[in-house]
Amino acid sequence: MRLPVSISLRGKAAACALLFLSVHSAVSFAATQEGNRIEGAQKINPTTVEVRFAGNQRMTFDFYGDNIFRVFQDNSGGIIRDPEAKPEAQILVNSPRKAVNDLRLEENDKTISMSTAKVKIELNRQSGLFSVTNLLTGKNVIQETHPVSYEKNRVTLMLNEQPSEYFFGGGVQNGRFSHKGKVIAIENQNSWTDGGVASPAPFYWSTEGYGLMWYTFKKGKYDFGAEQKGTVKLFHETPYLDVFFMVNEGAVALLNDFYQLTGNPVFLPKFGFYEGHLNAYNRDFWKEDPNGIPFEDGKKYKESQKDNGGTKESLNGEKNNYQFSARAVVDRYRNHDMPLGWILPNDGYGAGYGQTESLDGNIQNLKDFGDYARKNGVEIGLWTQSDLHPKAGVSPLLQRDIVKEVRDAGVRVLKTDVAWVGDGYSFGLNGVADVAHIMPYYGSDARPFIISLDGWAGTQRYATVWSGDQTGGEWEYIRFHIPTYIGSGLSGQPNITSDMDGIFGGKKPIINIRDFQWKAFSLMQLNMDGWGANEKYPHALGEPATSINRTYLKGKSALLPYTYTFAHQAIDGKPLIRAMFLDYPNEYTLGTATQYQYMFGPYFLVAPIYQNTKADSEGNDIRNGIYLPEGVWYDYFTGDKYEGNRVINNFAAPIWKLPLFVKAGAIVPMTTPNNHIGEVDKTLRAYELYPSGKSQMEEYDDDGVSLEYKEGKSVTTLIETEVDEQQKLTVTIHPSKGDYKGYVKEKTTMLNINVTEKPKKVYALVGGKKIKLTEAASMKDYFMGDNVYIYIPNPNLNRYSTPGTKFAELVIAKNPVLMIKTGKTDVTANDVIVKVEGYRFAPAEKQLVSTGALKAPVAQITESNTEAYTLKPTWEKVANADYYEIEFNGMLYSTIKDTELLFDRLSPETDYSFKIRSVNKDGVSDWGKFAAKTKNNPLEFAIRGIKGEVSCQDQADFEVSHLFNFSESGDIWHTKYRANALPFDMTVDLRSVNQLDKFWYLPRQDAGNGTLLKGKVFYSKDKINWVEAGEFQWERNGDTKEFRFENHPVARYIKLSVAEGVNNYGSGRELYVFKVPGTDSFLPGDVNSDGKIDGNDFTSYTNYTGLRQGDADFDGYISKGDINGNKLIDAYDISNVATQLEDGVSGVQMEKLAGTISLSVAKSQYNAGDEIEVTVKGNNLRSVNAFSFALPYSLQDYEFEGVQAIGLKDMENMTYDRLHTSGQKALYPTFVNVGDKEVLNGTSDLCILKFKAKKRVKFDLKIKDGMLVDKNLNTLAF
Repeated sequence: MRLPVSISLRGKAAACALLFLSVHSAVSFAATQEGNRIEGAQKINPTTVEVRFAGNQRMTFDFYGDNIFRVFQDNSGGIIRDPEAKPEAQILVNSPRKAVNDLRLEENDKTISMSTAKVKIELNRQSGLFSVTNLLTGKNVIQETHPVSYEKNRVTLMLNEQPSEYFFGGGVQNGRFSHKGKVIAIENQNSWTDGGVASPAPFYWSTEGYGLMWYTFKKGKYDFGAEQKGTVKLFHETPYLDVFFMVNEGAVALLNDFYQLTGNPVFLPKFGFYEGHLNAYNRDFWKEDPNGIPFEDGKKYKESQKDNGGTKESLNGEKNNYQFSARAVVDRYRNHDMPLGWILPNDGYGAGYGQTESLDGNIQNLKDFGDYARKNGVEIGLWTQSDLHPKAGVSPLLQRDIVKEVRDAGVRVLKTDVAWVGDGYSFGLNGVADVAHIMPYYGSDARPFIISLDGWAGTQRYATVWSGDQTGGEWEYIRFHIPTYIGSGLSGQPNITSDMDGIFGGKKPIINIRDFQWKAFSLMQLNMDGWGANEKYPHALGEPATSINRTYLKGKSALLPYTYTFAHQAIDGKPLIRAMFLDYPNEYTLGTATQYQYMFGPYFLVAPIYQNTKADSEGNDIRNGIYLPEGVWYDYFTGDKYEGNRVINNFAAPIWKLPLFVKAGAIVPMTTPNNHIGEVDKTLRAYELYPSGKSQMEEYDDDGVSLEYKEGKSVTTLIETEVDEQQKLTVTIHPSKGDYKGYVKEKTTMLNINVTEKPKKVYALVGGKKIKLTEAASMKDYFMGDNVYIYIPNPNLNRYSTPGTKFAELVIAKNPVLMIKTGKTDVTANDVIVKVEGYRFAPAEKQLVSTGALKAPVAQITESNTEAYTLKPTWEKVANADYYEIEFNGMLYSTIKDTELLFDRLSPETDYSFKIRSVNKDGVSDWGKFAAKTKNNPLEFAIRGIKGEVSCQDQADFEVSHLFNFSESGDIWHTKYRANALPFDMTVDLRSVNQLDKFWYLPRQDAGNGTLLKGKVFYSKDKINWVEAGEFQWERNGDTKEFRFENHPVARYIKLSVAEGVNNYGSGRELYVFKVPGTDSFLPGDVNSDGKIDGNDFTSYTNYTGLRQGDADFDGYISKGDINGNKLIDAYDISNVATQLEDGVSGVQMEKLAGTISLSVAKSQYNAGDEIEVTVKGNNLRSVNAFSFALPYSLQDYEFEGVQAIGLKDMENMTYDRLHTSGQKALYPTFVNVGDKEVLNGTSDLCILKFKAKKRVKFDLKIKDGMLVDKNLNTLAF
């Protein structure tokens, strides 16, 4: 491809233009400089300095401590204040200030400076620019590069970026945690895929030693050197500047500064660390269907939110519907021996939690279910509906009373959702703050467990966050969630969760297993049931998924003491899910190289399987690119030893195995595996040990249910291990300190010590008294006895498989273990010391088995293995080599067993050099050297998958589709031979909505027949209304032609109206359309933003039919689904998805859409209690593939009861009875064909709408917003 040449100014015109620009810039610069000149400064109180600029503008520096200060400037004259929020909400805690010691103000002719004991701020009097120095280190950490820019409703701040500086924060930035060279949006985009933002935070911190929080609820954008290297550019859509700066060293210190202002993260109750199950069990109907879900009665049923003549579900199964009840869910987990900590039995979309005639009756129903769940060790919670407190005029089904729910029914979990958080972050922050107050106040000091979708700075002190609706059965959703979790913790929100194998999709056991594996090493797990391709239970996909998922869930329960300890540490320390650089900072870990692995606390390194690398049909795979930091690491499942400070590859990961490493010296508090917190033995404490040198850790515990931990009511225990030069191991468990309600002091102590051979001698001291330990003859004797030990030479970790299954036969062999148990003692009074003589844990290096001479491999990177962002070297197998090692960019890539390795995340057009060697038991070969250069990538932002059509005929085998297949040779497009094609239109469907940058037209290389020469370009969103973008007139040659779109319009369609072409034809090799770099493409109908149209989008529409602008959940997430832009989710919007499902609609030409719909009733007057049947009739319909209308009514007059289908053929009933945020009630009869179904033609009754009169009424309901839709998405209003 010959790239287009940019046009430059020439001659006198250019000189004049440049002179004008120079003069204009000089004037602007002078004006800017004058406006930012500082006239003086004044200390107006002990913590605040006010700086006065020319023009009497003022900037306030307000110190909230010696290292934290606020910068405020409102050029409209406003004084320092909290950000505006409706409803009111509070980002800062009630007491965000610490003492400021001796704030000093100094002035001279050039500068004004203010300083505390820790920081110094210096402002240049002439430019007004400021810099900040950390006085404890002497380092300049912040340097303003440009004056603050004030535009209408936008303020921009620009700071210096250092070459070795890295940036973290910004909240839940999907797929990202390290932001150097990137741009992040500080807004909830309700885009729950890679690159989207769910719960943003206007806070970031830098490795240079500062943090920044913009004090606002308005959205913004942070550019960390993407637009201009060396410059950090920040803006928010606010009319004034209000920013907090924090100056400190390291992540933990800066996060704690953020917490000083906005509050420390919440601490989950213990039941919250177990899996949760969420669905609606008070709304849907279940009907027998051979393609449905199997139930306990041996039959299959299909679920519908509409009355399909099936059995309606309930919470307690009191209506001969037990298998469809919420109670049955609790039973299923128990019957399948699966851990379950909590359940949410309603989903907030018209489900409610009772079917009585009163709110109090429904509360009692909820309590009855709660009593049953709690009897089984499971706590209950609720999704949100629309309001937390009773609201006049709302039916009992949809009423909420959070006080009664907590106080009377025992609700202990609340999950907010799109339907509740509303427009703006203050609403979500206000709401979670309300619940965080109510739950302990009315719930016997219950520790709040709130899961929120729309987080902001300050959310972390009330709630955990959830990453939004995800799609199961997709590797992508595992991949991008790993850096998402890491980044959330680096943003001050360590408590993050996501759907287990998605709320949507599923039915892929391999991906389901891999998701359960890695999320066992996270805080929370949510089974979001009822929306996917399969039910969302850990046992839903059968064996071996059931056995493997159970194994990991049991393992998670056994790790609770470890997880709980380091989750507590995250309140004011490192997050539980840690970026590698937090414990091992270096150039490799600070960037994105380790974005698909993390530390789980200080001892476990988790490297999830997030893609199919070399998997077989059963999912057995390998994992490449695992960075092991310095030190010694062990494969948790086998005990195999690995040296650190390298990247290992070809790590075997059979379907049951998560790549999981434990650090030498690890001390891991444990308990016995269990299914809920009620099964935890409070008289037992256990530790798994990997002794090496000296190690220590402090275990933390409290009651796990209340807020008393904030008052210091907790217990800590210090554990130390030491291995001396004589191979004598000493384990010391110091007396526990503290107390809390329910704490049991008399405890048994168990140690699981990893070894490679049986020790010579084992004994213990308890409270200073030597205890004889007896060797147990069997595991039964060990568990029955006290002061015993046992040596297990071949432990089998496969202990929780379903009996009788093939997977249960698999032996998962671990290294030998020495198990020691001492009898009960008061652990607050007595230490427990265990000594092991002849201790040895030295696993053999299983990777190295071969011997003999080695040669250096001869590696090369061929043209086909060279791309813009990747290089893949290959080489021939070397005799006697066990594996290979490559040195690249200062990092050693080891254990390479294949004869190739892919290096990704490279830069285009860059030279790279490598060294390679062979390795075996005898040593290593010499290094071999090789190098390569990556390609350029001119098509990075070219839109793929587009289609085109022309108004003239194509030549056979040279169709216009050839113009959009990204193949520049081998095929071309050409209009019909020997036929005049001109003039003609070429209409390009991008199949997504984009912000347009340009397009390139590649003519035939010889510029022969059909080369386009002249015409006009148009763009459109709907293919109906076109806007002219300009004209093109190109020279006849083979060069690539370029057309640029001024002002970057947003469109789905482009039209070229071609007026001239060589010899009256049209032709071309390729046409590339480019979006603006860094912008996202939106696929119309892709409500869940996963980049495709599928049943998940249709499921979303099911709950949003009839939603209007003004409803709390319309703007943001759902507004994307309003494809025709009429501010209503209607049949047209839904048809955009429905017509693409089930292989899509046929291309058969249909008659022109026509007809109307009318209503009729049997009489005009109805008395209270009367049934009203409204007949919906189609009149003279033609080609109707979908229709919808609104039927507003008064809650005081009518109660909607259901829909009876008559003449709808195979149409899906998506009718929704909706209460709008405004208080208006309306029914939205909506019927849509899914796939290629028979359309409606003629005149006939379609359905009956059933109402009940609440009082004597005259029936006068009228149709509004009626719409007919055909298969080609043409519409007709009625």
